[in-house]
Amino acid sequence: MPDCGLANVDRGPAAVVCLLKSPALLNAFALSTLTAPPIGIAYLAGTLRDAGIAYQVVDAVGEAIDQIVPLDFCDAYAIGLTMDEIVARIDERADIIGLSCMFSSSWPYDRRLVDKIRERFPKATIVLGGEHATACARYILETCNSVDICVRGEGEETFLALVRTLRDRGDLDALPGLAFRRDGQPHFTEARKRIRDIDGIPVPAWDQVPIDKYMAKGLGHGSSTLRSMPLMATRGCPYQCTFCSSPQMWTTRWMARTPSMVVDEMQAYIERYGAQNFDLYDLTAIIKKNWIMDFASEILRRGMKIEYQLPSGTRSEAIDEEVAEILYRSGCRQMNYAPETGSAATLERIKKKVKLPRLEQSLRGACRNRLKVMVNIILFPDDTGRDVWETFKFMLRCSWAGLHDITFVPYVPYPGAELYDRLVREGRLPGLGEEYFISLLTHSDITTAKSHNPRFSARQVQWLRLAFLSLFYSSSYLFRPYRVFTNLRNVIRNTPTTRGERTLRLLIERVMRIRRGRVAQADPA
Repeated sequence: MPDCGLANVDRGPAAVVCLLKSPALLNAFALSTLTAPPIGIAYLAGTLRDAGIAYQVVDAVGEAIDQIVPLDFCDAYAIGLTMDEIVARIDERADIIGLSCMFSSSWPYDRRLVDKIRERFPKATIVLGGEHATACARYILETCNSVDICVRGEGEETFLALVRTLRDRGDLDALPGLAFRRDGQPHFTEARKRIRDIDGIPVPAWDQVPIDKYMAKGLGHGSSTLRSMPLMATRGCPYQCTFCSSPQMWTTRWMARTPSMVVDEMQAYIERYGAQNFDLYDLTAIIKKNWIMDFASEILRRGMKIEYQLPSGTRSEAIDEEVAEILYRSGCRQMNYAPETGSAATLERIKKKVKLPRLEQSLRGACRNRLKVMVNIILFPDDTGRDVWETFKFMLRCSWAGLHDITFVPYVPYPGAELYDRLVREGRLPGLGEEYFISLLTHSDITTAKSHNPRFSARQVQWLRLAFLSLFYSSSYLFRPYRVFTNLRNVIRNTPTTRGERTLRLLIERVMRIRRGRVAQADPA
């Protein structure tokens, strides 16, 4: 048995697996938040339930969705339960405690949380999963004694096998997809292959998640304030963009569920939870035209009166006028394109397989068919002044075509990405550590910016972002003056139809609550 602190744990028949989602972290002026139902944890719960294993879910966000907690160790806030409240909610019978850590910016908080959990549960096995655990398993095991095991990559099969092996006192070396300590040093088993039969993955178990609290507020990754449920119709992404950690987490295999089974799940949520809108959390939902046509046609065939959103990046190659038209008719109301840049040279450097003329054509068709469209833009470390100029021109063309919203953020160097590894080798990034992880929180803070591009200072990046957003929205209002009034009306009434309206409304509410002092007592460092 490896030296994970597991040998003497009593794993009796009454033992419970606790699945934990920590609070959402953000700066006061962040343009994005993560206050959305924890679909990853819900999938793990569904897998345990299907296997007949007793489990508990502690969703720190959902259980205190209106609570904002200032953090003592950095200038940021946590939305959800305090650390002490989280630990107190863990079932005293828990022998295995699994924590999801998707983003490296959350690790300073999660590290403190697992230390508190360890104090109360000295003999439990604490398991960390998610993209951060996948990318930084060695660092975690070397610097945080409270974490026993990291699950690397897709979690359902690995975590279920881990639970069974721990309770049978089996050999962890036989399980692919793990990292744990052996003789005091990080030890890795072979990588686990992706799940092939994704139609066979048990549906998410929302029975112990306070899903109604999210739905009552219309919280999710989309723009709608209707009763929204998260949905995953596909998994993975076939591309290898240098700035993305997806290849390490998911490999480059893209797989789609059978459209009718996805719609079955939607119908079940309508009947059980009164769902009115669905946010697809897929990394890249639209890859194949025939799949999205079949999906939309199935919704229409059943006569379902629902809305759905595609808030992650979609591929323009599969979205022509025919697809845009059936998307809207079947209920799709908002979608994102993610070219990341308007520069052909940058696209080549970051290995982004996008043809800008085709994307602009697709965008025009989507807007003509009344879809609300957003475009994501990133300032990359190797961008030149010419690249920025090309991106500004691209933005204006999109504005003329009818684009509703756009983002402009400086590159965020998340571990696990090819570009991150290169910058570390070149000495352009510091090593992993507390200060580095905390710095990742500022990526969407409109009051500050961090530059990893030697051609632009942090102050210049901030001015570029303000200029970019100002020029986009002023040109959008010049080309379509009515949007000034519809945007203001929807923000004031809290009836957003675009991501921009939704983001602005949430930002105003958050800042007003903080300024009025309506926050909980600070979580200790």
